[in-house]
Amino acid sequence: MQAQQNPISRTSLLATRVLWLLPVLTLAHIVWYYPVLPNPMASHFGPSGKADGFMSKQGFMIFYLCFVVGYCALFGSMGTLLRHTPDEMINLPNKEYWLAPERREATLRVFSNQMALFGIAIGAFFLAVMQTVFLTNLGGSQQLDNLFFVYLVGFLIFTGVWSAQMVKQFKLPPAP
Repeated sequence: MQAQQNPISRTSLLATRVLWLLPVLTLAHIVWYYPVLPNPMASHFGPSGKADGFMSKQGFMIFYLCFVVGYCALFGSMGTLLRHTPDEMINLPNKEYWLAPERREATLRVFSNQMALFGIAIGAFFLAVMQTVFLTNLGGSQQLDNLFFVYLVGFLIFTGVWSAQMVKQFKLPPAP
């Protein structure tokens, strides 16, 4: 009979796989839009949503792909990085308790999973923003659609909920 896998390990594996799917989706996004986007293209937008910076289409796409691969590598390797990080450099509520030798591995698995989930959220936000940037460039208005601000508020709400959940996850358990 095969031993059952820990649910946290399954979730972590799924989150990591989804995280590593993001560069593939980004590459597909680039391949789909590259032939039809203008050169140069609007690449930076001011607080009003009006384009105020431009770059070559090729440079923009290279930046886009490198950024996604970079943050996926960072968030996807967080568990490994933390295993080699001295405890005093880890910022975690009640870290003396959670990083005690008998809880350290489980804590790092949870932390790694949470970082992969946060990386997925960043990826979803970034893909949505890039879609808006591509459509803005194709539309010729050089004015970001209001959907950008909807995406931003949604990401900020997710970040607040995620942060609160992390603090709750790592509070001290009640004394026996």
